[in-house]
Amino acid sequence: MSRIVNSLQTKLIVSFVALIVVIAGGTYLYTFDQAKQALLQGAHDDLAQIIGITSTQFTAQEIAQIEQFKPGDDQTPAYVAVQAKLQKMRSISPNVANFYIMQIEGDKVVFLVDDAQDSPALIGEVYQHPEPRLFQASQGVQVSESLYTDEWGTFLSGYAPIQGTSGTTTLIVGADILADTIVARENFIGNTIYFVMAFAILIAGVIIGLFSLTIIRDIKKLNKVAEEISMGDTDVSVDVHRKDEIGELASSFGRMVASLKIMMAADVQPESAKPDSAEK
Repeated sequence: MSRIVNSLQTKLIVSFVALIVVIAGGTYLYTFDQAKQALLQGAHDDLAQIIGITSTQFTAQEIAQIEQFKPGDDQTPAYVAVQAKLQKMRSISPNVANFYIMQIEGDKVVFLVDDAQDSPALIGEVYQHPEPRLFQASQGVQVSESLYTDEWGTFLSGYAPIQGTSGTTTLIVGADILADTIVARENFIGNTIYFVMAFAILIAGVIIGLFSLTIIRDIKKLNKVAEEISMGDTDVSVDVHRKDEIGELASSFGRMVASLKIMMAADVQPESAKPDSAEK
């Protein structure tokens, strides 16, 4: 185990994979953050377009009727017709969870129509926690900067003015996109990026492993040659053919082995061939 842990191959793989993980992690965080911002901006633009179109879908007669709604009118044909119209517009806007019409009365906001089928806001019910952008909707289309939480839940909300018969802005139409819808998209994007990064790290690890395996294999060959030479065996060959630094080292080994053979051949000359023996 210690040999595996201390091997050059293990160190190379761990080092490169660690580097890749750090780079991929930073890339993931940056990409995910940018994707979330783009997703929120996309939802923001879509909602602005939807609520802008919705605000133009009411006739002068409908607007006049809505302005006259009072508590208890939620069963009248006029109310039911307006509510059904909002529900129909919601059916063609799948991301929108709710449409409603409100009226700003000084510093408070009251509901006039709510298309929710379960527990809709009542006519004249005061909106307890309106966000500041709602009060700006009388000047034009407004959308929450980010997800907003009120007594009904967490949403991305859009608001647009409905022009009354006199040409003045008396009503505000609102639309909500559930936070769960946006969060689900964020999670999908995050998981997709995560799996892509994980797959890339796996492939990179395999490539690095194979690359380091060839390096370690040739280093082991050179090490074996060195061991054989240290045991006095010069009848060895360096079977390493590369065009990098390890290849240059292998060539140096080959030249060293050739030099050792020449030196050893000179040391084992016959006694008769040596100058001293001739003088005797």
